[in-house]
Amino acid sequence: MFVPTPPAVQDPAPAPVQETIVTASRSNATATTTSADVTVVSSEELYATGERSLPRMIQKAAGVFVQETNLGGGAPILRGLIGNQILIVVDGVRLNDSSTRGGPNQSLNGIDPAIVERVEVVRGPTSVLYGSDALGGVILIWTKQRRPTGGVAGADGELHAGVDGSYQSVTDGYRASLEVSGAGESYGWLAVGGYHDWDDLESASGTVDHTGYDGENFFGSWESSLGRARSLRATTLISKDHDVPRTDRLNVGFGQTNPSNDEFLFAIQDRQMSALTYEDANPGLFADALQARVSFRYYNEDREVRSFGSSTRRMEHDTINTLGFGIDFKKAIGTEHLITYGFDVDYDEIDSGRVDVNVNTGVQTPNVGNFAPGSRYTASGVFLQDELLSFDPIDVTVGMRYGFYDFAFKDPTSSKREDGDFDSLTGSLAIGSEVSKGVRVVGTVAQGFRAPNLSELARDATFAGGTELHNADLDPEQSLYGELALEVTAARWNGALALFVNSISDTIGRRLVNAGGPAIGDETYVRDNAGTVELYGVEGRYSRRLGGADSPWSFDTRVEWTYGKQYDDFVDPTTGAQPFLDVPATKVPPLYGSVGLGYLAGRSWLDRADLSMQWATSQNKLAPQDLTDPRIDPNGTNGWVTLDFDVTGPIGSGRGSYWSVGLHNLLDEEYRMHGSGLDAPGFGVVVGVHLSL
Repeated sequence: MFVPTPPAVQDPAPAPVQETIVTASRSNATATTTSADVTVVSSEELYATGERSLPRMIQKAAGVFVQETNLGGGAPILRGLIGNQILIVVDGVRLNDSSTRGGPNQSLNGIDPAIVERVEVVRGPTSVLYGSDALGGVILIWTKQRRPTGGVAGADGELHAGVDGSYQSVTDGYRASLEVSGAGESYGWLAVGGYHDWDDLESASGTVDHTGYDGENFFGSWESSLGRARSLRATTLISKDHDVPRTDRLNVGFGQTNPSNDEFLFAIQDRQMSALTYEDANPGLFADALQARVSFRYYNEDREVRSFGSSTRRMEHDTINTLGFGIDFKKAIGTEHLITYGFDVDYDEIDSGRVDVNVNTGVQTPNVGNFAPGSRYTASGVFLQDELLSFDPIDVTVGMRYGFYDFAFKDPTSSKREDGDFDSLTGSLAIGSEVSKGVRVVGTVAQGFRAPNLSELARDATFAGGTELHNADLDPEQSLYGELALEVTAARWNGALALFVNSISDTIGRRLVNAGGPAIGDETYVRDNAGTVELYGVEGRYSRRLGGADSPWSFDTRVEWTYGKQYDDFVDPTTGAQPFLDVPATKVPPLYGSVGLGYLAGRSWLDRADLSMQWATSQNKLAPQDLTDPRIDPNGTNGWVTLDFDVTGPIGSGRGSYWSVGLHNLLDEEYRMHGSGLDAPGFGVVVGVHLSL
């Protein structure tokens, strides 16, 4: 029987962050969960990467391929999917909303690593538990907290503080944070404030212009004990980034003689989230444990955009307000069923505006925002998951969700009110068995679902220098996913392998409806369902302790490969051809992996040392959309290999204080992650310090 990864990892932060026990969360591992699909990364492991941002930390620590359109971005790709086909969840609350773009976005980069206790990367569709957007997988982020002492003798209730900082030579930039926390018998609190400032990136081929930006963060947590096994927690997260350049639009890309824009700046990216979470682990008639969450989310984005050669600067803003509620129940029925059930609902309202400024005369002209006036969106669902315990030694997990989504907006061109709705019934089935000692096999069949959101239904915006139009008549994306996973656990080594296939029908893309003039940048596209995408892949990992049982040496490796095809019978009216029939799927990563050698020293001056290699082969299987994307070389993206060396050591004898030094890209490899809008960092030095005060 599989023993799931504990839902909490002790954090090494200066404050003694207590273990988080989420008794009723839908994220709890089931008996059919395998390490082939779920990777849990602690804050220790994130910091040990020496990377600048949370997306890059996850890339290195969890083996996730990450695309960066600009330095302020970082979009994970899971099982070949990206953007709003990947769900990001913070403390059980969705970070995705109805404005989340279909392509790469900066959502994950807006989370300060200093507030993170652990990250769980779940690969494969999780639509039954989480609803729309989780076609490729979900990134679960759990934040730090200080729990009440509960009056336990010897429990730490002192006031603690800590300072964390790191410097990165390739951006001549830094990140710093201050953390304070305290606890009493019935309460615990924690606060983290941070600031970051990054200059233009230095790649192996030179300075990458239009990359630097700065920002600040704040996070607060308060937890109150309400008696035996009951608690109430309030959290607030604020993240602001300033003057973030859209690098791929401001630098000359592939197939271009001029950049797409003279100006493209995210003047402000302001994300705020507040949540109130109630937990009760007292058994009752309908549940043995429950967790209820109420959340309010706010996101404001201001942009300054001017097309190449244009005298009109567009001052754009989008503001999204989201009110959410969700509740999870856990109930054991006899000795044969462990039921997880609940419901969730999120309501979005979007305010969007635009002012056009003539840069020569200063004349300002009001215009229509990217999102249509009165844009609103509701997403709701009810789910049930049952772990069947009566078939031992076979483990069975079965689940089902019904989801309902509706939207409305006022078409700015016709003043007509547009509205509509979608619903879905999705299911999943996983069957696992231990075929021999330490060897488990799990087979999974799951449906996925993604409802079109307002970014596709009600948004007109720039795309590749041209214009992209909304479409209120889109159909939802639906998928059928199959996987066979093998997991092996031995005394000194363990490994996992997963083979998967994912067929996504009515995938949402864009079609060219007006080619414009001979120059690139004046085309008109419209959002549309673009046929079926089929993804096939294999992912594997292997970890081993080298030498005897007490050896400090370890070895680990990961590899992932995805192959995708698109089948769309659309006929181009100008040529009579079918340009998207049986062609490679867009933005699929190449064969990608990592190899690591670790040494756990445990000495007074050195804790551990890690030598790691990341690599990717070339990717020349390009979709028609990739061939016209300035971020992607039409001849394909070259393969690459990088080497990093990271060491950490203690400071003094107190727990929680340590230093770190990293030498990254030791070979000064000149490369680009496939689909990214800028070259990767060249050789650089990273210095970090973590002080417990």
